[in-house]
Amino acid sequence: MQSMESINAEFERQNATKVRLSRLSLDEKTRALAKFRNRFVWSLLYTSLGIYFGLLIAVLEFPGAMSLSVYGELNLGLLAVVVQFALTIATFWAYCAWAERVYDPKAAELLRSAFAHSNGDRHE
Repeated sequence: MQSMESINAEFERQNATKVRLSRLSLDEKTRALAKFRNRFVWSLLYTSLGIYFGLLIAVLEFPGAMSLSVYGELNLGLLAVVVQFALTIATFWAYCAWAERVYDPKAAELLRSAFAHSNGDRHE
């Protein structure tokens, strides 16, 4: 027959193992969510920078074309500036819309899981 101390020690060892496995699962979920977010953010950044540098190179390569009138007083140079400004707003809007629709619900679920874990609830 086992002593009460050895039973308690075994219980503590099993409980510590469960906590480590649960914590590992939480860490894996956090890394997966970060990887998911990074894929979107980096692709959005690369696209925005590609357009930005594309317009910048066009302005530097064709300075004479920047004075061509598009409509009234609006020329290609001013249009390039407006496109850059619009690109900044569009990039911000795209990230916010994506985060609200896709990322935030996943992050909230991860947060609920972390709180449940810290409160001793082991259900995932």
